[in-house]
Amino acid sequence: MNPHFSAPQIVNRGWQMFNYTAMAMAFLALIALIVVLISKWAGGAPWPGFNWIAMIALPTAFLMMGASVLRSVTIRRRL
Repeated sequence: MNPHFSAPQIVNRGWQMFNYTAMAMAFLALIALIVVLISKWAGGAPWPGFNWIAMIALPTAFLMMGASVLRSVTIRRRL
């Protein structure tokens, strides 16, 4: 049996919620960006909160997903 292949590891509940939160933040930021673009193309002035949501949520979600990948790599290296 090859020692490099192992059964999938169980993700604990906290990290699972962390990943879902990152995914939801990225989705929310993309929706906010779409709303801003559509309203600008239509000639309107979007609510400035949409810009702030996109500017804060998208980089935060990116960093959270990066932390999740790094955690996954460290778990794999410990096997």
